Amino acid sequence: MENKKIAIFDLDNTILELDSDYEMVNYLIDNNYLSGKYRKKNEEYFNSYENGSLNIDEFSKFSLKPFVGLDMSEINIILEDFYNQVLSPNFNDVILCLIDDHRKKEDIIILASATNSLIVSYVAKKLLIKKFVSSEVLFEDKICTGNVKKPYALGFGKLELVTNLMSKNNFKFEDAYFYSDSINDDPLLSKVAFPIAVNPDTNLEKKCSIMNWKIIKT
Repeated sequence: MENKKIAIFDLDNTILELDSDYEMVNYLIDNNYLSGKYRKKNEEYFNSYENGSLNIDEFSKFSLKPFVGLDMSEINIILEDFYNQVLSPNFNDVILCLIDDHRKKEDIIILASATNSLIVSYVAKKLLIKKFVSSEVLFEDKICTGNVKKPYALGFGKLELVTNLMSKNNFKFEDAYFYSDSINDDPLLSKVAFPIAVNPDTNLEKKCSIMNWKIIKT
């Protein structure tokens, strides 16, 4: 029997037409969970992600600070409003159609994002995606610590976490597609059989030109 295809999708600026980590911080500021003085710092972190130089350890501590000490029921109240107000209007319909196309072929769908697991797990549930990889936020006695389990799902860390998931499920990279916008995902894009750039950033577009990778612009 022919192996099932694996369709891996990045989240930010791929499934979504925005960066959910960045927008979550702005949402937290707008709703008085964080001081407005942090807006400039959020911009700095966003720019460093765009050019591939993000210190994700620093950013995670910064962005998760408002959730420290909360349990999941309290966090879900914030996530639900954030999803409805910010994320839901900003899905990329072209990519949602691609996800549906893969589903119709009975392909396995995986969401793989460097974004924290609070956001990624919530979006995965909304999109009915059962398998996902993210930067896993740690809890102690059901309370958010604000710490993240290593490795982060960024760059080679994302590749490691996806590789572990693939191995556990007997999935093969030669059967895998990966859709992403970012040069940060070069390690995983280079591993799969079918790398596809979605509205790629400048550095990824250059890599696509060199490697003759497919580009989707929406």
